[in-house]
Amino acid sequence: MNEDTLTNLVARGLVDKIIHLFNKYLGTQLKIRNEKRVLPYISKKRVMEDLDISDGTLDNWEKHGLNRYKPRYKTSLIYYLIDDICKFIIIDT
Repeated sequence: MNEDTLTNLVARGLVDKIIHLFNKYLGTQLKIRNEKRVLPYISKKRVMEDLDISDGTLDNWEKHGLNRYKPRYKTSLIYYLIDDICKFIIIDT
């Protein structure tokens, strides 16, 4: 097998992986955006379930600029803007 063929195989594999990840991203984004919501917010728990990510991933996103929203009354609930989460799906993958 010559080097040109090997390069083409590797490039094709990378392109296939990128297409797969992009389709996964689109599916996730559509799932989050297409739900009928009254407010543009999503709970931390729901983000972790829908995106299958950990608490540590969300902490990392917050360190890189993701804003969290908390009600003014004393509670442990945390929310995020759906559009902000969609931006971080692109950045983190």
